Amino acid sequence: MTGDSAARDVIRSLALTQELETSVELMQRGFRALQEIDMGNDFYHLPHQLLASGLERFMKCYICLVHKGADGRYPGIKTFGHDLIKLFDHITERCFSVRTPALKEDRQRITADPNLRRILVILTDFGKLGRYHNLDVVAGVEEDRIDPRQRWEELESELLDPTPYLSDAQRMYDDYYPKLNALIVGRIEGLLRGIARQFTLGGHLDPEGALRSMWPVVSSFALLQDLGTTDYRPSIESQRRSPCVWKREPRRRFGKHPARIVCAEQFEGEWPFRFDKVKVECRERIFAIVYVEGYAFGLNGAARSRFNYPDPHEAGVTILGRSIGPFIDMALALARPP
Repeated sequence: MTGDSAARDVIRSLALTQELETSVELMQRGFRALQEIDMGNDFYHLPHQLLASGLERFMKCYICLVHKGADGRYPGIKTFGHDLIKLFDHITERCFSVRTPALKEDRQRITADPNLRRILVILTDFGKLGRYHNLDVVAGVEEDRIDPRQRWEELESELLDPTPYLSDAQRMYDDYYPKLNALIVGRIEGLLRGIARQFTLGGHLDPEGALRSMWPVVSSFALLQDLGTTDYRPSIESQRRSPCVWKREPRRRFGKHPARIVCAEQFEGEWPFRFDKVKVECRERIFAIVYVEGYAFGLNGAARSRFNYPDPHEAGVTILGRSIGPFIDMALALARPP
């Protein structure tokens, strides 16, 4: 290798590292934007933009690394365009090792899920045709015009039927959207985790160690455990610094309001909190409150409005996609006569 070609390879390697880092940041911000979608926020354009760009960059970076290790040169990736399905199929068919049971399970998970493929199709069409849907309407463009938001909302309704939640706005906010977004995020996370594990477990040819050296960049995805439960929104620590929002409980086990301690090991069903023990409390028969690590949160809208306590979902003390409804019922039941 000549000095000029070696220098070019170094520059390409640095550019690839930066591109992979960018893709990870775009994906995390895309997940955050998606997890913030609810009845009061229907700005789908932002998560679509971030996720479409992040997925394209992430998969192209991986393809470049695998081909460079096997062939000694980077492939021509322009042929893929913005087509996430082409990238996905190329990876699963040509760049996805199944040398271990875990990797085989990864491939089975992502290739057998029609809804993951549907997500990729919608994001592909958004990137290629749908980003300027409204401007195309204004300009009178008819050919190949699509409305990615409408197609995404159709996907949402099929993934999780909203009908049982429509009569209860509180449940729609507390349960429906967190569950729905967890289903979508979890599917995309499964794809990212499957690819990220290939960096070290795939056994791909990697004479220069380029693939393995990128492990720290993708490790946050490779180490994901319960898909769909990671909260990508601002952490509870940043909110805890705001004294007008967070309120610490006085140092007593129980006060003048009926309350009870609930532990994860004694709870039947999916435990929704990120801590193993909480205290539920009912005030004036209608305000349902939960204490997590000594901090008060409003379980229902009445408590959040009356006391200005933060929502446990928004504060990040609950696992997204898991219902706090049983704890609202539990708190209100404390005020009923035995």
